[in-house]
Amino acid sequence: MSSASGGADPGRGGDGEEQRQRGIWILVAAALAFAVLVLPQVVEGDDKTSFTGIALPSGGASPPPTSPGGLPGGLPSGIPSGVPSASLPGYGSGGSGGGGRPVETRPATPTVAPDPTEEAYRAVSPGDCLAVYDTGYGDYNTRMPSPVDCDAGRAFTWVSAVRNGGGACPRGPGQDYMAYTARGRTTALCLTRQFTVGYCLLAKQTGSGQQARMNAGLMTVVDCDAKRVPARYNRILHITGVYKAPANASSANCARVQGDRTYYWSWRVNGGRTLLCTMVYQG
Repeated sequence: MSSASGGADPGRGGDGEEQRQRGIWILVAAALAFAVLVLPQVVEGDDKTSFTGIALPSGGASPPPTSPGGLPGGLPSGIPSGVPSASLPGYGSGGSGGGGRPVETRPATPTVAPDPTEEAYRAVSPGDCLAVYDTGYGDYNTRMPSPVDCDAGRAFTWVSAVRNGGGACPRGPGQDYMAYTARGRTTALCLTRQFTVGYCLLAKQTGSGQQARMNAGLMTVVDCDAKRVPARYNRILHITGVYKAPANASSANCARVQGDRTYYWSWRVNGGRTLLCTMVYQG
């Protein structure tokens, strides 16, 4: 039995095939291990960062921005998500549930009732004329100084000044003042008598003949035909003339006609600039 050289060994050929298959299985096992252990971690890492700033896939939801502390921005610490914003104090705008700082309340300012008399006094200005006069009983005919037309017959006084705080008013024949105090504040009206020919005023005569003296209530006004006068007076004087006072003015300057024998009583009023002439009213 002869044998041929160079032929294959049946036993060695089977071992080579087995090794080749084993190598294939090792490669397959390595691929499976990579797919199972490594690939999911790579995909997961990409998922956390790949959607920043781009649209999410259908069905996804954008995570809220995180604050430095790791809490969702816009919610205070300790507040669970899903709580309606209206119930979060200090967050959001508008609505009754906005919270914020407590509303500061102050006591209401008390309402001060108006004082008509004070208002009337403060409404008067220098140069106004008033229907105000002395009644002869120690008071004025009214407490309400309502201005009237200075050409009116009842414009008995004109206001030379208004003093706030009780300042002094000029005093002299035919000058006086009236004042009103309210809430600790005084308003004084400085008055100058306006004399009109034909009107009458009150006076008190003492003595007779050459010793007669006449003390006139220059701020008074009275009905010339009055049957009774206040107790402090006993005469009614009739105004016969109101003139610009000449130098050294006297009753002699009151004569209305040449040779006038009327007995006149006169006063320099209005700061000495005016001569007031009167006579006892005869009826």
